[in-house]
Amino acid sequence: MESFVCECQQLRSGLAAEEVIVFSASSHVTRRLAWLCGGAEAYSGGPGWRLSGEAGPLAPRLSAIAGALKPGELAQVQVMPLINQHPAYWEAMALELRLTLSQTAWFPAALDHLQMAFQPVFDLGSGEVFGHEALVRARLGERLIGAGELLSAAPAHGGLHLFDSRARQVAIRQGAALIEGDSHLLINFMPGVIYDPEVCLSTTFAACRDSGVDPARLIFEVVETESVPDLGVLRTVLDRYRREGMKVALDDLGAGHSSLVYLETLRPDIVKLDKSLLLGLTLSDPRAELVDALIRYAHQLGVRVVAEGLETEAELAIAVALGADLGQGYGLGHPLFERDVGAEAQAGQLIQNQKRR
Repeated sequence: MESFVCECQQLRSGLAAEEVIVFSASSHVTRRLAWLCGGAEAYSGGPGWRLSGEAGPLAPRLSAIAGALKPGELAQVQVMPLINQHPAYWEAMALELRLTLSQTAWFPAALDHLQMAFQPVFDLGSGEVFGHEALVRARLGERLIGAGELLSAAPAHGGLHLFDSRARQVAIRQGAALIEGDSHLLINFMPGVIYDPEVCLSTTFAACRDSGVDPARLIFEVVETESVPDLGVLRTVLDRYRREGMKVALDDLGAGHSSLVYLETLRPDIVKLDKSLLLGLTLSDPRAELVDALIRYAHQLGVRVVAEGLETEAELAIAVALGADLGQGYGLGHPLFERDVGAEAQAGQLIQNQKRR
C-alpha cells in the first residue's frame, strides 16, 4: 500500500519555474507594475506581466521591481509560477516571499542537517542543573545557520510545518543523552502550525519512544504565543502533550497584552519572564515591582518561573531576590553542542553564593 504523506510535510513544488506572472489586486499597483515590467508580455489570463528566464535570471529582475516599490505597494504584489505554460495558482506568493525564496535555496538541505545547541537552565534554589533547552541550528559544511535565518526562510518554502516537526524530533534524539535523573529537556514548538495534535504530534511522540526518553522529562515550550489565533486551539495542543505525561511552558510573560490571560487559562507548568523585564534591573527600578507581582501571581497558580536572559551577577542576584525558581542566560551558560559540565558547576556555585548573601 502506498504510504500517505501529509501535504504539510512537503515543501513547495514548481519554485524553480523559468516563467512567472507578476500581478496585484490593486489597480494603482498594477499601473506601477506596467511601467516597472516594461517590455514584458502582458498575461492573457488576467492583469499581470509574464517574466521569462529566457531574458535573464528572474531573481535580479524581481529584486529590481521590489526595490522600486514603496513598502505598501510591495506588500500587494504577488508572483505566480507558470508550470508547463499553465499558471500554478497554488504556488502564488507575495513578491517579498519569492525574493526570500531565491536567497534561501539552502533551506531544503538545511532541514536534513538540523543540529541542536543546548543551553543549561538552573534551579535558583539549589544551583543544580534543572535541564537544558534545545536551540535549533543547521550545519551546511562550514556554515552554521541560526534559528532566525531558518524561521525567516521556512515560510517562503512552505516549510514551517515541516521545520517545526523536524526540529522537535531532532531535539529529542540529540538531547536524550542529557536527560539524567530528574533533569529535563526543554523543546520549543510553534502551536500555530499544529492543526490536528493527533496527526501533527505523532512523529514527536514516536521520536520519544524510539529514543527511550521518559515523557515526564520533556517540557514543550510555546514560542510565538501571540500568533495563535485561538486560545482553545492552544489549550488542545498543550492538553495532548500532557496526556503523554509531558510538561508545558509559556514564553515571554509580561511581553504581550494577553500573556496574563494565557497564564491563568492554560496553567502551564513553567513560565518564562520576558527578557526585557530583567535587563539591567535593580530593586529601585519600577519594573522590580512588576516582576515581583508576576512571580507571586504565577506561584499562586502553581506555576514555576524562569528568569531568562541573565547575563550579569547583578541580574542573577535580583532574580534570586525576587523569588524566581529557575534561571537561564549567557551569564550562567551559553548554548553549546556538547555539554560543559565544568562551566555548569561554576554557574551552580555562583547561584549558591547569591543565596548566601
